[in-house]
Amino acid sequence: MMRLVADSSLGVFHHHLGRGLVSIVLLSLASAASYGLAAVLQHQAAIREPPELSLRAGLLVSLAHRPLWLVGNALDGVGYLFQFLALRRGSLALVEPLLVLSLVFALPAGAWLEHRRVSTSDITSTGMVAAGLALFLGVARPGIGHPHASGLAWAILTAAIAVSCGAMVLGAHSGSRRRAAVLLAAGSGTSFGYVAAVTERTGHILNAGVVHTLMTWAPYGLLVGGVAALLLTQSAFHAGALRLSLPTLTVAQPLVAVAIGLGFFGEHIDSRGPAPVFELLGLVLVTVGVFLLARSPLIGTHEAEL
Repeated sequence: MMRLVADSSLGVFHHHLGRGLVSIVLLSLASAASYGLAAVLQHQAAIREPPELSLRAGLLVSLAHRPLWLVGNALDGVGYLFQFLALRRGSLALVEPLLVLSLVFALPAGAWLEHRRVSTSDITSTGMVAAGLALFLGVARPGIGHPHASGLAWAILTAAIAVSCGAMVLGAHSGSRRRAAVLLAAGSGTSFGYVAAVTERTGHILNAGVVHTLMTWAPYGLLVGGVAALLLTQSAFHAGALRLSLPTLTVAQPLVAVAIGLGFFGEHIDSRGPAPVFELLGLVLVTVGVFLLARSPLIGTHEAEL
């Protein structure tokens, strides 16, 4: 069992600096690396397909014959497994921000496949993301929560997520392709943030056994939420430039997940004194770094992809 350290002044628990915390961080980094490499491989496969197959079932059929795409999907599964294991041990406020590093891990993979060098600007952007994460997590000191919200709370949360995503989809249909790319990506990130919360809940329910878990709503909510998130992601990538959709999705997911952790799971981040200012500064650094990284030709040079 992971040891916790108490903050007597606040009555909360933090991740202890020990093997438990190290395992959570390593699992999160492994998840981010898998997701980053998966995105690059899927992109490499998708851009080789004829443009007329875009958003058609024939595209998936054709991609299913490409080893790169299949390996990418397998890595997505591996990434989710690592994320699942990390969330069984740690909080959303710790695990989800670390997944932003998937873009960082995508850089060397993209450089190798594109036979290019990582530019100085890419290294600078990577440093900005890493520094922002270190500042946020170091100051926030995310606390362990209890993902046992009531059925009513889950119903309210689910309805709020559904309404938010629905509004973004409607907004995407009534504007430019640029606006659609951003709104659909925001909807995708919102959905994936919710999926992360349900993943953490499912992981804790599994402690009572697989049969018990299958008799609850959580795994089915996970399935529906995952499918919705994937559909929104594909729509966002096809709506416009990758530099608009990918960073929006990457930033929205941890923000939504952390908000759920703080609001529904009783997780904690430090709010004393100047801590919120430094936490906000860290998030700003991460956001700016992510948007700069998404412009790198090593991550995406095409306007649309699967």
